[in-house]
Amino acid sequence: MKILLLTTHLNTGGIGVYTVGLARYLKKEGIDVTVSSSGGDLEGILAEEGVPFVRTDIKTKSEFGPKVWKALPRLNKLITEGSFDLVHAQTRVAQVLSDFSCRTTGVPFVSTCHGFFKHKRLSRKVFPCWGEKVIAISESVSRHLTEDFGVPFEKIAMIHNGIELDKYVELSQEKDPLLMQEISLPEGVTVIGSIGRLSSVKGFEYLVAAFERVLHENTNVALLIIGEGPEKDALERQIKKSGIEGKTFLIPESTQLKKHLSLFDIFCLPSVNEGLGLSIMEAMAAGRACIASEVGGLPELITDNVTGVLVPPGKPYALSRAILNLAGDPDLRQRLGAAAREKALKSFSIKNSVRATVEVYKEVIARSS
Repeated sequence: MKILLLTTHLNTGGIGVYTVGLARYLKKEGIDVTVSSSGGDLEGILAEEGVPFVRTDIKTKSEFGPKVWKALPRLNKLITEGSFDLVHAQTRVAQVLSDFSCRTTGVPFVSTCHGFFKHKRLSRKVFPCWGEKVIAISESVSRHLTEDFGVPFEKIAMIHNGIELDKYVELSQEKDPLLMQEISLPEGVTVIGSIGRLSSVKGFEYLVAAFERVLHENTNVALLIIGEGPEKDALERQIKKSGIEGKTFLIPESTQLKKHLSLFDIFCLPSVNEGLGLSIMEAMAAGRACIASEVGGLPELITDNVTGVLVPPGKPYALSRAILNLAGDPDLRQRLGAAAREKALKSFSIKNSVRATVEVYKEVIARSS
């Protein structure tokens, strides 16, 4: 079985991490896999693992733009000369390109739906481009596909994302004093942390507003937000206007996110929408007490007051109360963190998600043959 994974880029973030993790574990399962994209900061991981990478410049938000048409002959040649059995597309641009290419080459393609999209756009109605099968990363995303896009239920495979559990379950509960000093965090402070792209859908503005409220009642706390994105300048202005610069730290994203996760006492994911959330899965595996918005696939990960805390999205007051409750109760943090780790060990294995994905490949290839 030869599989081509096609995605727009390989930058740190949900889709990049998903693609690289999938490629690595497909190889471990004995699958002949190649990745093609515009590249990114995760590209080196593929080289380390010996996964072939083919650069295809499709880093664009224009699904029918010149980059797509320019890349089409190159992709056709890659699929044909590489004798691939199936293409697995990860982004809208990759889906459109795969759809046109696979019509020409006769090679089937599948896609993964990583979140929620504007379903009233004419282009999505005329050119759905989901492939022979579409993988939904959560039950919530699966419903989105059927209810908003009319994708037949039998065409959908719901497979939760998986993570490399070994990297997180053994993460130390002790904070690295040198890293604390590097960030200027005082000893003994309770650290509230979050990781994600700085975009409006992630809801970081509500986390900052909630943290400002928290400081009125508890000053022995600090907020770390790790990520980059279009909302960075707006968040910096909000932090400055709120007067909480000395307690709030924006840290650029890194491939070494695990070392920063080790500093967190409480992990917050304040998204206004979320397909599933790899970062919170990692935090749960690391045994951190987690707070998340009750949106998208997040309630599939967290049972309120059992494996974490759920709060309504876009409500700083509710989020601040949840943070204050956990910040003031180390025993509750420990209990929720331990339950979160158990949930992760039971349900979040990347090995299981990759094996389920391989079954989708086999089904589609057999049907196409």
